[in-house]
Amino acid sequence: MKNIINPMQNISALVLDDDKFTLETMQAMLQGLGVAKIRSFVSADEALAALEVYDSMQVVLFDLNMPGMDGVEFLRHLAQRSYAGAIIVLSGEDPRTLQMVENLGRAHHLRMLGRLHKPIERQALSDLLDQVRPGNSTAAWGGVILSEAELREGLAGDALVPVFQPQVDIHTRRVTGVEALARWRHPEHGILGPGAFISLAEKSGLIIKLTDLMLTKSMHQWRTWHDAGYDLNISVNVSMDCLSRINFPEQVVAEAMSVGVPIDRLMLEITESRLMQDMAVSLDVLSRLCLKRIRLSIDDFGTAYSNLEKLQMLPFAELKIDRAFVHDAANNASVRAILESSAALGKRLGMQIVAEGVETREEWECAATADCDLIQGFFVARPMPGDELIGWMQHWS
Repeated sequence: MKNIINPMQNISALVLDDDKFTLETMQAMLQGLGVAKIRSFVSADEALAALEVYDSMQVVLFDLNMPGMDGVEFLRHLAQRSYAGAIIVLSGEDPRTLQMVENLGRAHHLRMLGRLHKPIERQALSDLLDQVRPGNSTAAWGGVILSEAELREGLAGDALVPVFQPQVDIHTRRVTGVEALARWRHPEHGILGPGAFISLAEKSGLIIKLTDLMLTKSMHQWRTWHDAGYDLNISVNVSMDCLSRINFPEQVVAEAMSVGVPIDRLMLEITESRLMQDMAVSLDVLSRLCLKRIRLSIDDFGTAYSNLEKLQMLPFAELKIDRAFVHDAANNASVRAILESSAALGKRLGMQIVAEGVETREEWECAATADCDLIQGFFVARPMPGDELIGWMQHWS
């Protein structure tokens, strides 16, 4: 009989809490789940020093209220060190404070896996760690960060791999489209998430080439589905750096025509936080994209505290509400209020509303009550390779 390998045993975790009892409890809980590599610290300075030595720690779990360096400052230090693993916040603070810290981490471009309210529940911890475990196609990238040489070589080759997450109509359950998400095929570490290469691509000036490749690969995959009899919308994330190119609209149209993708099937997603920083530079290109009937989506809405006057003047067809304002909406009145008000704002501006990160039936129902149009998240499906989508759709229907 073959030995059954616990997929959690390859996860490495660092736990930071000034309370020794909590540390011992967390260590016992992690060990009980099968996590074999655990390092615990009561001092934030010691934890940061350890990360310099053990730079392959896949997940960091830390408390907010600590003497000396508190959790918010610790988060800032992780960002300054370009920590690439997953992050879980542990705290007994109220949900709105925890939500604010999660938003802060995302503003630092950190991989915020979620938050756990003290006392920690074993199942809640297990559910978050399940997103990190090896073999999970949506898992964190295990602390691996590409070198610039690897990035350049991979972009010249076939290392960039798009995966696709379905979007379904909230009322009819019909699959209407997909979002293309970037992954990286590494010869040693397997499939890596965006944290392993997106930040480097932005810093090295390779993000434009990466975005162009994602557009091309996604369009060709759309054509394969279409030839098999499936007519879907496809959304592709676009870097703000691309919008600094005056000829970008013409380039997108030329590529779509070459592959045979109708322009009205294509949606370009732009992250809200970057948009608010660079809007003046990109408004020219955004307007011309719309004139060419290319639809635009504002992604991760709610994380950048947008100036509503600026939002109104931009030509967006779709608003995607960030998962932070969908997750736990069924149990958190504050989160539910933000979800409903964001959806109402988008509706008043004539936008299609997508609820991202839906993981439970209760969250689906909250999104439906808020009058969202489309659902995207693990409750529907995890991101998958393009050649698996048709089989999944047949099962879904």
